Amino acid sequence: MEKPDTSIAAKVVSMVSVIFVVVSTIAMVINTLPDLAGPPDEKGNPTDNPTLSIIEAICITWFTLEYILRFMGAPEKCAFVKDGMNIVDVLAILPYFVTALIMESNIIPEDNEDFDDVRRIISVFRIMRIMRIFKLARHSTGLQSIAYTVTHSYKELALLVLFMGMGVLIFSSLCYFAEKDEPDSKYTSIPATFWWAIITMCTVGYGDIYPTTALGKLIGVFTAISGVLVIALPIPIVVNNFAKFYNETKKKQVQLARKVEKEKWKIQEEQERRRFLISIGEIKE
Repeated sequence: MEKPDTSIAAKVVSMVSVIFVVVSTIAMVINTLPDLAGPPDEKGNPTDNPTLSIIEAICITWFTLEYILRFMGAPEKCAFVKDGMNIVDVLAILPYFVTALIMESNIIPEDNEDFDDVRRIISVFRIMRIMRIFKLARHSTGLQSIAYTVTHSYKELALLVLFMGMGVLIFSSLCYFAEKDEPDSKYTSIPATFWWAIITMCTVGYGDIYPTTALGKLIGVFTAISGVLVIALPIPIVVNNFAKFYNETKKKQVQLARKVEKEKWKIQEEQERRRFLISIGEIKE
């Protein structure tokens, strides 16, 4: 259940789990299409497609069974419950049961305002279903490497945020004072200009707000160039951490596979030796 490379059965279970994650995610996405919505309820609100609801129930049943089996096989229950990936598994399962409990029980009020509040709560739990996509990290070395990189590169990421924050503050202030006196200027305040500075430093440039004066355009040029430099500086360190962990994980997987294969060969040799000794009468069967 925990190590898919240890046997064929483990690989099958891992593959089935991945298939269920992909199917449930696709069903959740297409369930939002208006053409596939179910018949409206008494208040005219759209409902889930019945077929997709059945698929959702089947997937949740598998996720629940998988979690229970893994919990039963865990040697240390407390460590199992506290593990990050296991918390993700619970968050992927829990919204379905909470939503079903609210919908099927008699706790839904008949008052319209209270009913709308309950519907908003249900919507929040349904949004949490997207957490199940993180279950793929259990079966993907690449996703595990990304999580490791984020957790072990917090200093570099904090430095990136610091540089970006300083740049946003400096360039938004300069552009605000350069553009604030222009007629119909969208630079109404420095906080409002933060948005322009962020999308310019990230070289996104939506074009919803832009400078019109020569000085403002010059500041915009320096903002874009500075953003490229600021983002590029800490990235090699983060990439190096990712590559290091990814290569180490691959080596461990290869070593584990070789160890399992070696143990299989030992068992086969012992069986052949035992059969040979039985055939010559050295030992009894």
